This record gives sequence, C-alpha cells and structure tokens, in this order.
Amino acid sequence: MNLKHILATTALAALMPLGAHAAEYVAYAQANGQSIPLPSPSDLSEVNTLYLVDVNWSDYQGPKTRVAVSKVDNRSSMRSYSMSNSSGYSSDISFAYQSVPVNGIEAMITDVMHQTGRFRMVERQAIGNVLQEQDFGASGRVAQPSAAQIGSVLGAEYLIEVVITSYEPGVAGNNVNVGALASGTRLGGLLGNVHVGSKTSMIGMNFRLIDATTSEVIFTNQVDREIKDSGIGFGAARFGSSNAMGGFMNQYSKTPIGQAVTAAINEGVYDLIAQIGARPASGSVVKADGNGIYLNLGAGAVQVGDRLSLMAKGEALIDPETGISLGSQETEIGSVEVTSVQDRFSIARLTGGKLPKTGDIVRSHRAPSQLVYAGLDPALTKKPGKRRNSRR
Repeated sequence: MNLKHILATTALAALMPLGAHAAEYVAYAQANGQSIPLPSPSDLSEVNTLYLVDVNWSDYQGPKTRVAVSKVDNRSSMRSYSMSNSSGYSSDISFAYQSVPVNGIEAMITDVMHQTGRFRMVERQAIGNVLQEQDFGASGRVAQPSAAQIGSVLGAEYLIEVVITSYEPGVAGNNVNVGALASGTRLGGLLGNVHVGSKTSMIGMNFRLIDATTSEVIFTNQVDREIKDSGIGFGAARFGSSNAMGGFMNQYSKTPIGQAVTAAINEGVYDLIAQIGARPASGSVVKADGNGIYLNLGAGAVQVGDRLSLMAKGEALIDPETGISLGSQETEIGSVEVTSVQDRFSIARLTGGKLPKTGDIVRSHRAPSQLVYAGLDPALTKKPGKRRNSRR
C-alpha cells in the first residue's frame, strides 16, 4: 500500500468514533505483490482489465441479501457450450476458443458472489431436482421422518440475470486448427498448440438485477472487458468451488478469454454490492407462539440484540396493465428483539405492539454497513508489468 492509501486510511479512521474499528475498502486489486483498494463503481471502468482478474474482497460480517443467479443467456455470435457430461464436469477447455461455456460462467458468477461474503446464494439450477425430491417425499412412498418437506426451499429476494452480449476469444484464425482441439485435451497441451498472438480477447456481459417479488428489473449494468496482451503469462484466478467443477474454472481462468471473463464478473459483482450488498436485514415471521416469534433470518442476517420493526402487509397492488404485483402497503404493528440465532432462522421476543401473524414482515433497525471506496489510483489505469508463466 503506497503513501496515498495510508493517508486515506488514516483520514478515514480519524472521522470514526473513538473505539470504533477502521472500515475496510470493499475490495482490493492484487497485482505484482501489491494490494490496491478499488475505487467506486463509477470509476471502475477506468481500471485496467488485468487489475480486475485477481480481486480480494474485504472481510464482511454484516447482513446478507438472498440472491439467485439465473441461467446465463448467450446472445453473442458464438454458440453456447454446456460443460456437463455423463461423468460430471470436465476440465477440458478446448471449447473456450469455439463457443461460450455458459454454465461454467454461471458457476463463476455464483462463486465470486459467495466470496464477497455479502450474499446468501440460493441455488436455482438445482431447484428442479429439489422440487422433484419434495414431490416424491409427499407421494407416500418415502418414510415421512426422512422425506424432504414441501415448502422448505429458501426463496431469493433478488434474481441476477447475466446476458453474454459479445464473446471474442482472441485467437488468430491462422494460428489455430480448431478441429485439432480434440475432446480431452488438457490445458498444457492446448496452450502448447494455440498461439495467443496479439488479437484482442473480449467479453461483453449485461448484469440485470430483478426484484423476485415483482419481477421488476431495478438495475442493469453493461460490462465490457478485454485483454490486449501478446505472450503474457496467465496465472489462475482463485475460485473456491473449482473442485466441484472438475477444475474447469482454474483452468479456464489461465486463458486470455478466461481472464477477460473473470475481470468482467468481478466488475459486475462489485457494482451489485453497491446496489444490494449493504442493506438492513428484511424477512418474514415464520410462526409466533408462547415460545417466541420465529423469523426466517438466520446467522449472517441478524444477531442477538437486534431490534426489528413488525410490518403487516395490506392488500396486494396489481398493475392492471401487466398483471404484475407491485407489492402492498405496509403498516407498522410493533417491534421485536432477537434473542437467539440459528443457522437458518432466529427467535425474537415481542417488545411492543401486538403478536404478529405468519407472513408478517420484519425489518432491521440496524444501519447497513458503510461501503468504503478508495480514490482512483492512476496506477490502476495502466497495464501492470508482465508476469512469468504460471505452472500452478
């Protein structure tokens, strides 16, 4: 960290109350042994793509927003490719220069959002299997104590849709014999036969944030990233769930197009944090009886001592033109205090008003964590020095 960053951190600490801990920046770019805090999302387009390939996210322990990543939609001129096969996920990346690995990119987005620590990821792609198992459990052919219970699927507050708008692998046609990239080719052999040359690898991704209740698109962001290097060594990015995909993500991230995709995902997720990654916890009453008020907010959303408002939902407001629910008017009916927190739920006591009903809304009084951004460091706008080839 250079002198400017030290002074900025010192100034930030001076503004905080005595005894408070200095806030961390949202994320840091890692390059050439340096850790440089990233600027606000409005300035991120000025940052060189290579600085967004390896990003460290700050430690965050506040409330988390429930989100689900929908299937990636490829609208580029390149055809789509599904990585799954009869034996599971493959680590073969020869298709990276022929088509768009849509489910691999989807897994990368989910993994990066999980790494930030600011989201509770709800699995959408496996939801069909989950619902099928629940229906089977309700059929009467499974012992009830072990049957999957209907209604136990955790809902998402927001859906993330990602559309691939452009995909240019950046390999010169006269340097690659696509037909020779046989299935089963591993990374070492692939890069030994494919010459990156100086052609640009480019990805365009459109991130859409959708309210899961109303289906309204509340935010969109077009991210375009490119790699313009010749002969540069590509090291693997860190993906926590890479083992679940046969090592594909770490293999893919060593390629030029893989690095452009990784940078675009990091930029898109960074902007999503500004939209929904720092907000007060909100949930619903599961049940209320003499033993307490049970909320669908667990560890990571609330903590013991948190105070929440109780809100009763009024009549649903339906848009007569679209038939879509616009939500409902809410009326405050009381307040509760959290007394116990479990992994997926919490228990609270009534501190004011009347006992709530199942489905009533709760909203935390705890202020959301402040998002701290650095100023735009001029070094981030320039290409970092070339790295030696990584053999990890």
